[in-house]
Amino acid sequence: MIFKISTGQLLTIIYKNSTIMKKLATFLMAVVVYTTAFAQDSFDKNDSKSTEVKNKKEKKNRGTTHDLNFDFGINNYLQNGKSPENTNEIYSAKPLGSWAFAINGINRTHIAGPLYLQWGGGINWYNFKFHDETVRMSKDNNNVIFTNDTRVDIDPIKSKLTSTYLNASMLPVFQFGGKSKNWDNDWCFGHNKGNGFRIGVGGYAGYKINSYSKFVYEDKGDKRKEKDKDGYYLNNWRYGARLQLGFRDVDLFVNYDISELFVKDKGPQLNTFSFGITI
Repeated sequence: MIFKISTGQLLTIIYKNSTIMKKLATFLMAVVVYTTAFAQDSFDKNDSKSTEVKNKKEKKNRGTTHDLNFDFGINNYLQNGKSPENTNEIYSAKPLGSWAFAINGINRTHIAGPLYLQWGGGINWYNFKFHDETVRMSKDNNNVIFTNDTRVDIDPIKSKLTSTYLNASMLPVFQFGGKSKNWDNDWCFGHNKGNGFRIGVGGYAGYKINSYSKFVYEDKGDKRKEKDKDGYYLNNWRYGARLQLGFRDVDLFVNYDISELFVKDKGPQLNTFSFGITI
């Protein structure tokens, strides 16, 4: 069955039910306005969040990240470019047993392309273990003095010199390869160096904050230690060059002190070097 309604009849029905139609139109209009507003608000929030994440990521990628690194290695010194052991000097140090250790807070700032600037500061320890276990250190008004302990009733075990420095360093580093999973973290423990190969050459400077000599020996079966805290005319300031090669989370380093270990004309002319790994 088909119902036919003329235009006049339709207008009459609309007119008689105008109140209902107005309410229906108002309801439909409200639904349209609310839906549009909700969609716009959701879009704005998502767009804002996406932009914020993107900007934050870009800022981190292009900004500075931070590491806490540890240097473990061996230190020794050269005299006129040669080892003092070659001339049987009393102060020659053992290659093994002369340990270098450092704790560094390192920042990595992206400069451009593969170039980063690695800079920061820390504290490091030099330990020079003498070949001759009987070596004793002292000083007079003019020089540091190395002598041998000649007591016959003791059994010398170890003799060493230790010095501690506060350091600042700066290394331009070229980074090749991908990023590590923690690359975008502001702070990370040694794991935002990247997944590829890197190489850097730079410099460092430090100030001595402590130094002492230690003599360990046995006396009638008892182990004894004599620790003398003294400056021994060691240079208060040190500076040098650093070469660093790395892959993923491990680096190899070589440090060479351009400055001499002792004050000029107060001790032997020694230039310290160290090498090892950084994690």
